[in-house]
Amino acid sequence: MNKSTKKKLTSILLSICIIAVIIILDKLGIIKIDDYIEEDSSYVNVNTTGLYEVVRVVDGDTIVINYNGKEEKVRLIGVDTPESVHPNKEKNNEYGTLASKYTKSKLEKKSVSLEFDVQERDKYGRLLAYVYLDGKMYNKTLLEDGYAQVATYPPNVKYVDDFLKIEKKAKENNAGLWSYEEE
Repeated sequence: MNKSTKKKLTSILLSICIIAVIIILDKLGIIKIDDYIEEDSSYVNVNTTGLYEVVRVVDGDTIVINYNGKEEKVRLIGVDTPESVHPNKEKNNEYGTLASKYTKSKLEKKSVSLEFDVQERDKYGRLLAYVYLDGKMYNKTLLEDGYAQVATYPPNVKYVDDFLKIEKKAKENNAGLWSYEEE
């Protein structure tokens, strides 16, 4: 092995050891990794190809945008709202209507940017994206305000940990739909 390869290998091993020590210290309760992670990571600088007009809202978690001159459905990744336009009418409910109206009030006729995860489209041909309005991820807004719950479908799980924390906090605060008691 030459000197350059040894140096690279040593750096990699040292990095792995440091990460392992940090994880062990976190598990032992000596340090808390979460203390070093920004609490509100909803605002991010997203590297996107542009802004897209929201033509209409299908329901709480699906929108139609003008995507490069063509109307495209976009399914928000990692969240699920109650049904409001399901073909099986029995699956639709008033909570779905509330979530749909909420999304409509926030996104319709606005310009949004998109962030993709591993898969760009689902089996129905819809774009799968994290949707940003004025630099804030709307997927997180839906969770924060209690109009959605976490729904992850691997491999699109980039923000699942954030989403779970946000959902838990919304439930604790009885936000949005969480304020209605189950019957």
